[in-house]
Amino acid sequence: MKKQLIALLLAAALIVSCAAADTLMPINVFWIIPDSDTRLLSEAELWQYSRETLRFIRNEILARAGYAFENNKFYNYFNAKPWYSAGGYLTVNKLSATAWSNVDTVKAVERAMDKAGTANENGLDIAQIIAYQNDMGGYGNMLNYGNSRGAGSGLTLAESDPALTPGPLPYATAVPRSMPMPRYCYTSQYIIPDSDTRYLADGELWAYSRETLRYIRNEILARHGYTFNTEKFAAYFGEKDWYSPGGYDDGKLSRLEWANIETVKQVERDMDALGITNAGYLDINTIIYHQENGLCPPW
Repeated sequence: MKKQLIALLLAAALIVSCAAADTLMPINVFWIIPDSDTRLLSEAELWQYSRETLRFIRNEILARAGYAFENNKFYNYFNAKPWYSAGGYLTVNKLSATAWSNVDTVKAVERAMDKAGTANENGLDIAQIIAYQNDMGGYGNMLNYGNSRGAGSGLTLAESDPALTPGPLPYATAVPRSMPMPRYCYTSQYIIPDSDTRYLADGELWAYSRETLRYIRNEILARHGYTFNTEKFAAYFGEKDWYSPGGYDDGKLSRLEWANIETVKQVERDMDALGITNAGYLDINTIIYHQENGLCPPW
């Protein structure tokens, strides 16, 4: 009885301390805990999440190694992640000792919550995480990358069943459903025509591939005559009627333009940190094709 009382008091203290400190982990677009496979998690930080979220945190570690989920809620959640590919669990992608240790730590906190009779409702809940990820582009439960149940094939939605994919490729999975779609006809000769007059949001930039972001960033410089030494940029901007190389000066760019360049760079860094190229999203080759052929994306 005394041990049970101590466990209850400890659980209550952890809950209160986490709530009072207001140190809940920030929500990531693709992950609950992005580095749960590379660093050891502490029990204290895990008490910042609800009991239900812990199940997703534990399964996120398994999902990294291709675990194929039968349970609908896990199946739907992880299938919305571009990094997830079902199949080959513990054969091709083995979990590290750190990852296994973290699985055990999560389980220990789950048992502690169960013993304390709490669902830790004041902790960061998976419903909040899913809502945020969906707002940022459908990465919570809205996208479906076509991973099969059971053994899994890791196919994209288009490869899995083209009939499930609305619209002609390459726009089938180009823009997440809740992300603002670029409303530009690419005959405008610009990728983002107003990147010099309004602040760009990182959410809208996730609609493009990693490579396209480099063109978006350089488009801002090109407006001011930046001369490109890289052949692909020199060739691309050299085809634009509005581009006139020469006379570039950093001082010509407005504060807004520099802010947009930094926003683009940050999204590039985020993609690099996740190890993704955002393949399948609006790619520069698709944009060039529409610019040259006078076509607009299907809206």
